Amino acid sequence: MYKIRVLDQLVYDTDVNLTNVLIGEDWKIWRVDFTRAFRLSKDLRNPTDLVRCDRQRFEKLKALDGNELAGKTKHYLNKDEVKGVMARRDKIVAHFQQLISEKGENEVLY
Repeated sequence: MYKIRVLDQLVYDTDVNLTNVLIGEDWKIWRVDFTRAFRLSKDLRNPTDLVRCDRQRFEKLKALDGNELAGKTKHYLNKDEVKGVMARRDKIVAHFQQLISEKGENEVLY
């Protein structure tokens, strides 16, 4: 669920509910229905949801490039939506860096 929470903050989904989370037979979690996502807001919806983060995901968030994102999503996201994603990415990274400085890396990243 930590991965889902990071994703929801990144894409700014305004329709977060349990019917949009599926759990497979192998207990793999799937997040579906992004029809109300990718809003223009540059703020996080619920930064308090960001408690822990997968190390690989955190590194990928830090490495996310706005131009590459724009190129790969050009048929789906407009320029302002990409700007929103990148602004929220910056805030997510800053949030986790603050948590790491307060609690220690092993308490925040897994």
